[in-house]
Amino acid sequence: MEKEPEADRAFAKLAPKFVILHFDTRNGRAPHVDRLKVKRNQTYGIVLRPDGTEIARTDKPADLKPVVVLMKKALKEK
Repeated sequence: MEKEPEADRAFAKLAPKFVILHFDTRNGRAPHVDRLKVKRNQTYGIVLRPDGTEIARTDKPADLKPVVVLMKKALKEK
């Protein structure tokens, strides 16, 4: 059984509306790392506009709940 089934279902509904990327910021070599203002070896959830500017972020999400909140916040802004 999933740890947070409600968050999993909410994430599954919202995920198709977003492009989900993973930047490996180890050694700071991933593209756009400087522009995103992230620290090395840290986990972030970041929502960007098409021009690359930041809409919202969450630092160190431990599970999907903060990511779902982040996605909902980004949808409201559009």
